[in-house]
Amino acid sequence: MCQCGGSSSMDVIVLDAHPVADVRIERHITYLADQGVNVCRIHYNYLDESAKPGLFSQCGVKGFRINQFLFQGKIRTLYFMGYCLRRKILTECRKALKALDIDPAQPSVIHVHDPLLLPLAAMLVRRSLPNSSVVYDRHEVYEEWVHFGIPISVIYEDLAKRWISGTVVVSEHHLGAVQKFFPESCTIVVPNFAASAVYDADAITTKIHLTDQEEHIRAVYIGSLNNQVDRDVDLLLDIADATIQAYDNVTFSVGGTSLSEDVGVKLNDLARKHNGRFQFLGYVPREKTIELTEKAHIGFYLMRPDTKYWVECSPNKIFEYLVCGTVPIVRANIDHADRLRECSLIFDRMDENEVIIQAVLDLLDNPEKLKQYMGNARELSLDYTWESVACRYIELYSTLLYPGAASNPLTKGGSPGTGGCEIR
Repeated sequence: MCQCGGSSSMDVIVLDAHPVADVRIERHITYLADQGVNVCRIHYNYLDESAKPGLFSQCGVKGFRINQFLFQGKIRTLYFMGYCLRRKILTECRKALKALDIDPAQPSVIHVHDPLLLPLAAMLVRRSLPNSSVVYDRHEVYEEWVHFGIPISVIYEDLAKRWISGTVVVSEHHLGAVQKFFPESCTIVVPNFAASAVYDADAITTKIHLTDQEEHIRAVYIGSLNNQVDRDVDLLLDIADATIQAYDNVTFSVGGTSLSEDVGVKLNDLARKHNGRFQFLGYVPREKTIELTEKAHIGFYLMRPDTKYWVECSPNKIFEYLVCGTVPIVRANIDHADRLRECSLIFDRMDENEVIIQAVLDLLDNPEKLKQYMGNARELSLDYTWESVACRYIELYSTLLYPGAASNPLTKGGSPGTGGCEIR
């Protein structure tokens, strides 16, 4: 268990343009609030038109939402990119800070979860929050993430890099890129491990125990359904079709958004074909996602083999499967793959779809092996808990705002293993 020696007086202002219920951000703000930190979320929303602007509360944390819904599709995204560079975004952020009752003189951390909002953070330090430090939560290897033919996110990082005091990455494998782009930044690793406390341990244990006696086997995938980016939705649906046809006791639940028209047609066709054994749920609230995953026997994380963004990653979903005793079926370049193989089916980008489909069928044909893998997943999850790493956030904040404090576990130093900081 991660132990923190208390949090000195500080405000933490979280800036993001992620989905409303993004799992990493929810874990982040909930943990800080539980530790007594005065945390708020300023959410720039250009994705979810159902989310209302203005003040809101999430996980007991106060927030303010600023919606940007001019135009549609890629034009909306381009407009938002331009908006993030204009003075207007600073003006609207100041209004949000006032509504949230943030004292500009109080020591604060501006914690940025999206590269597009880094220029705003720099403007806030210069013009509104003089006693603040900027921390950048770099979720991805953005130099490999190309939009409109160029790595746009890196441009925004470069514009604000001199104002970034701390950087957070999700994988140790991302440290090299961070050292290159932010050599003066104090860097920590906070992986996308699951918060075990939010899951029903008794229900999961019972599910695993009864697996080889269970008449009903559940498969689940809740996540992005954008077949044009990086997720292999076609393969997911081919697996669903094959498993339902092969086994009378298998049901398949798929939920998510961002689906293209062709994916929508395939989902509806499968639902009609399999008469209730295949369900498309659309948007699934977080609480329902947890419930479905706790009940599932297998879950999926499949990347397209032709994606340009094939980098080592630390997906939330994999660690959620582990804590739920759900066997991950993975085609991706993931952290901890060697250990995950004892409880998962892991494939690389060169494996043919037919090989992956057959491996899933073979697993379902062997209830004893399925039960063993589920138990292994649950046991392995104990080594990958959010509770064991979350306090690194507060350690970083304290180091940046109160560098002379004797209890600081981080010191500037440029250790090869951790970027600009050394964890002691």
